[in-house]
Amino acid sequence: MTSVLAHSTRLHLRFAVVTAAVIATAGAGLFWYVQREVVRQAERNVTSRAVYAEKSILRAELSAADVTRPVTGARLKHLDDLFVNRVLVDGGLRVKIYRAPDGRVTYSNAHSLIGQPNDDIEEFRHVLGGATVRDISQLNHEGGPGKDVKALEVYVPLRIRGQAKPVGVFELYQSYAPLAAAIRSFVLPFAGLLFLALIGLWVTLFPLVQRMVRAIERDRSARKTAELALEETSEQLRQSQKMDAIGRLAGCVAHDFNNLLLAINGYADFLATSIDDPTQKRYAEEIRGAGERAAELTHQLLVFSRRQVLQKRAVNLNDSIRDIEAMLRRLIGENVTVELRLDPDLRLVAADPSQMGQVLLNLAVNARDAMSGRGTLTVTTRNDGDEVVLEVVDDGAGMDEETRARVFEPFFTTKPVGQGTGLGLSTVYGIVAQSGGSIDVRSGPGRGAAFAVRLPVTDLAPEPAAARRPVQAAGGAERILVVDDEKVVRELLAQMLREQGYEVALAGSVAEARRLEGPWDLLLTDVVMPETDGVSLSKQIDARHVMFISGYDQEALVAGDASFLQKPFSRDALMRAVRALFDEERAAVRTLA
Repeated sequence: MTSVLAHSTRLHLRFAVVTAAVIATAGAGLFWYVQREVVRQAERNVTSRAVYAEKSILRAELSAADVTRPVTGARLKHLDDLFVNRVLVDGGLRVKIYRAPDGRVTYSNAHSLIGQPNDDIEEFRHVLGGATVRDISQLNHEGGPGKDVKALEVYVPLRIRGQAKPVGVFELYQSYAPLAAAIRSFVLPFAGLLFLALIGLWVTLFPLVQRMVRAIERDRSARKTAELALEETSEQLRQSQKMDAIGRLAGCVAHDFNNLLLAINGYADFLATSIDDPTQKRYAEEIRGAGERAAELTHQLLVFSRRQVLQKRAVNLNDSIRDIEAMLRRLIGENVTVELRLDPDLRLVAADPSQMGQVLLNLAVNARDAMSGRGTLTVTTRNDGDEVVLEVVDDGAGMDEETRARVFEPFFTTKPVGQGTGLGLSTVYGIVAQSGGSIDVRSGPGRGAAFAVRLPVTDLAPEPAAARRPVQAAGGAERILVVDDEKVVRELLAQMLREQGYEVALAGSVAEARRLEGPWDLLLTDVVMPETDGVSLSKQIDARHVMFISGYDQEALVAGDASFLQKPFSRDALMRAVRALFDEERAAVRTLA
C-alpha cells in the first residue's frame, strides 16, 4: 500500500510538472507567434512609410547633388528640417542616404555618419537592384540620434526626379519602443490567464490520476516486455543496415580488384607456359598462385556482399549435410564429437547445394576453433512454419556482446595474427542473405554459441541429378567481338582467344563497338561501362551469341538465361565457356535436322 501511495504521489508530481510544461510551451508558442506577427506588421508599416517618403517626398525634394556628394552648409540644415518635419514622425529615429555605386553616406540626421561607407556592400547592391530589406537592429555603435536604442530598420531604392533608375539607397530607422509596449500589454494578462488555466486543470484532473495508478501497475509488465522486444528489433535493424553498408563497400572493392586479378592471373599464365628457364617459370607460377589466392579472397567478399552467382534449385538440407558429413568429421578432428539431429520430414528450400555445404563447413570450423579442438558439435535441422532451420551449436568459450555484434563483419577475427582471414562467417552471412534467408547467433561468455540459419520453404520440385559431360577447352574459327572499357582486360582476352584460332575484334567503348562491321558469332562484353551497360549493348550488336563478363554478379543477368562468366576467370574457363556456346548451337541444329 505504501508503494502504491508513493507511486501515486510521484505520478501527481509528474502530472503537475508535465501539464505546467505543456501549458508553458503552448503559451510560449502563442506568444512567439503573436510577437512575430506584431513585428512583421510593424516592419510592413515602417516599409510603407519609407516607400511613401521616398516616392512622395524625397523624389521631389532631393537633387542629384544630394546623392552624389556629402551634404554640407545650408543644404544640410534644409534637409535636417525636411526630415524632422515630414519624415521622422511617430517614433522615427534616423535616416541615411547612400549614393550609388560605392554606398557612401551623403546625408544622415546623425551628421557624424556623413561620408562613412556602407558596412554591407552586398546588401546595398541588392537593394540598389530594386529589392527592399528590413531588419531589427541595435543602434549602439554609430552614435547620433537613437544611440543604444532598439530599432526597426528598412532599406529601399532611392530615385530622384528625372531618373528612371535608383541613384542610391534610403534607410529609415523607427523606434522599437512602441512595439515592445504593445507586446507587453498582451503578455501580462495572457500569462495570468495561463496560470488560472493551469490551476483549473490540476483541480479537475488530479482525481483521475489516482485511478490511473492501478491500471499503470497492471500494464507495467506488459510495457516492459514490449520495450525489450522493440529494442531488440531496433538493434537487429541497425545491425542489418551496417552489414548492408559494409557489403556494398566490399562488393565495389571486389569488383574493381577482380579486373586487376584477371590481368595478373592471365598474363602470369602466359608467362608460365611460354618461359623455358626453370627459375623464371617458377617466378611466374608463384605470381599466378598468389593471384589465385587473392581471387579466392575477392570471391569471399563477393559472397558476403551477395554479388556472387548462385545456381539455386530445390534442396533438402539433410542431403547437403550428409554429402559432406565425412569431410566434416575429418576437418574438425577426432576430439570433437559430431551429433546430427536431422528432421526426416524436412521441407525443401531454394538454394545452391554447394554453397549450403560451404555454410555448414564454415560454421563447423568456427565452432572447432571456439572449442579449441575439443568438445561437442551439434547440427540440427527442423521445420519452423514457412521456414527451414539449420542450427549449429558448440559448447566452446562463447562470445561477449561486443564480439557477437561484429561476428559477421569481413576481416573481423578474434584469432591471433596470421591464423585465418576473418572471412569465414562473413561468407556464411552473404550466402544465407543471397539465398533469401537470415542468420542469427546466441552466445555468452562460457555458454558456447548457437548459429541458426533460416531459409524460406520453396514449392520448386527437386531436379533429378544429371551427369554433365565436361566441355573441352578447344578452339575455333568464329568471329568474336570483345568489348571492355579496361584496356588491359580486353587485350588479354584477345590474346587468349586468338591463340585458339578465333578471329577477334576489340572495342573499348560502346560507340567503338557500333562502328565495327558485323555480324559476329559472339559478343563478349563487360556489363558495367561508362556509356551504357552490356545488356543494352547486346541489343544493338548483330551477334548470334552473347556472353557477359563482370567483376560481380549482375541481378538483371542472373534473372535471365544469358551466359555469364565472373571475373577473374582462367584461360581454360574462358575457352570452355565460349566453346560450349558454339557446340550447343551445333547440337541443336543436328537435332532439328
